[in-house]
Amino acid sequence: MRRAAAAVIVALSLCVAARAEADDTAQARGAAAARARGRPYTMAEFSAGFLALPAAQVCLKSLTNCSHGEFSLALGIHNLYRYQAFGFGAGIEWATTMRNDSARGALKLERDHSRRYFLVETQVRYYFVQRAALEWWAGATLGGVVVNDSWSAKADRSPYADTQLVGPRAATLGTEGITAGIAGGFEWTFTKNWSWGMKLRYSSWFLPEERKISPTLDVASLSGRVDMFDFGAAIAYRIAL
Repeated sequence: MRRAAAAVIVALSLCVAARAEADDTAQARGAAAARARGRPYTMAEFSAGFLALPAAQVCLKSLTNCSHGEFSLALGIHNLYRYQAFGFGAGIEWATTMRNDSARGALKLERDHSRRYFLVETQVRYYFVQRAALEWWAGATLGGVVVNDSWSAKADRSPYADTQLVGPRAATLGTEGITAGIAGGFEWTFTKNWSWGMKLRYSSWFLPEERKISPTLDVASLSGRVDMFDFGAAIAYRIAL
């Protein structure tokens, strides 16, 4: 999975670089001029990387069967309003665990447990270093997070027929919380309105202290305050207002 994620990031960067040379529309020229003259413009940013919860107490089967740490693949989309050295905006991020864990239940059921994360956050940035091609920034984020636990049996994952069943194929449990963090990174402008960069973010998740319990007596895998680190690459395109 790590090699696949790295290949996706490299392929996306090469594809964007190849297409950017042909981007010479009036809107593209306007966005480039706005950046050069310090006028407002917007940025559409796509990111891919990894989300880590190094100290989280992850309970897989019960409250007495927990492990420490989590590592996930993350994808994000953000829209930022940029004016001189400041950037404001919001976005979403989706992450999935890179493993499936066995869940409680009879062995013949072959129950599996998987976990997904969904974040909706506002963001503010300050570009403290501004050069023609390279900029460094620091910022803060605030928003919400949903941790989605899902349990399925072998019959749900590998049905014996293509018959459409009524109801979900897996039992799910959502845990909602608040997230707040700080971030930093750089952006390298390699053509008129396209930039590539790296970013690192630390955030605290504030989830309910009491874990939810599903109708099948499975427990939510996370609770309380959780430390999160997010590291990845980002491709951005500037759009004139």
